[in-house]
Amino acid sequence: MDVFEAMSTCRAMRYLRPDPVDDELIEQIITAATWAPSPGNSQGRDFVVVRDADKKRRIGDAVEAAMADRVAAMERPDRTHRLMLDGTAHLIETLKTCPVLVLVCGKAVYPYEAPRESFVWSSIYPAAQNLIVAARALGLGTVFTTFHGVAEATIRDTLAIPDDVLIGCLVPVGWPDREFGPLERVGYGGVVHVDGWRGDLRTYPPTHDE
Repeated sequence: MDVFEAMSTCRAMRYLRPDPVDDELIEQIITAATWAPSPGNSQGRDFVVVRDADKKRRIGDAVEAAMADRVAAMERPDRTHRLMLDGTAHLIETLKTCPVLVLVCGKAVYPYEAPRESFVWSSIYPAAQNLIVAARALGLGTVFTTFHGVAEATIRDTLAIPDDVLIGCLVPVGWPDREFGPLERVGYGGVVHVDGWRGDLRTYPPTHDE
């Protein structure tokens, strides 16, 4: 798939089928993630792939216990919020049955003489984006989540992740149970400031459904 088509149709996929995903496909998307830039080519990121059903259940149960009621109580004032929060609620409920969970992690390793945490994130997040776009190109659904933040103790204990390894995101991976399609985003003219700042170009939150 053309990279522009992959990026422009890469919807956050919160509805995933439990069907298995081949190891070869997971290797492909993580290999693509390793091609992402990093500070000084330090490549300070690692990927924890979770397939074990019991470990997924422990992680999913912890996330659900922390988030299900909170998300259910959130207001849904428009179509955008309704779709996002209903999808989030579904993902929380079914996280334990997702075929694969990938945690993108990293250590503070750069600059080598005095490592700084800020450089961890500038290594982790480009890698996660590469992974998500590569998955879309292969027909796989993903969504960038920070679910690990509400269940970090359980995740670290379940997966034996050391304290000095930072967890950047948790990405569920599976075959989509909804359709991909064109994204609704603010266009070029609404985000670009040519030769200097032109003032605020739009309001927040965006007024159109995304």
